[in-house]
Amino acid sequence: MYLMIQKRKKTVEKGRPVEVWDDYFKCWCEVKSLYGKELYSALEAKLENVVNFETRFCGKLEAINTKEYRVKWGERQFNIISVDYGRYERRKVVLKAQEVV
Repeated sequence: MYLMIQKRKKTVEKGRPVEVWDDYFKCWCEVKSLYGKELYSALEAKLENVVNFETRFCGKLEAINTKEYRVKWGERQFNIISVDYGRYERRKVVLKAQEVV
């Protein structure tokens, strides 16, 4: 499956701030649900509709942060909660994201 990572772009139009999401990077991913301890921790924090997107590491993914980027998977949009680089072994990246409803 493919996901699109989008970057927030803030501009000013007619004196008003406008927020636009531009496509940043498209990559293959494996979508994984939360299980076990991770699931219970998310439920305690009242995080619903949380999914892990696991993808191969690449240089463009190093720039991702939780404030300026989001994930678009099909027609669904997800805010990134955390980015896990797997002890910085440069093999895979796991994006934990919550669906925008």
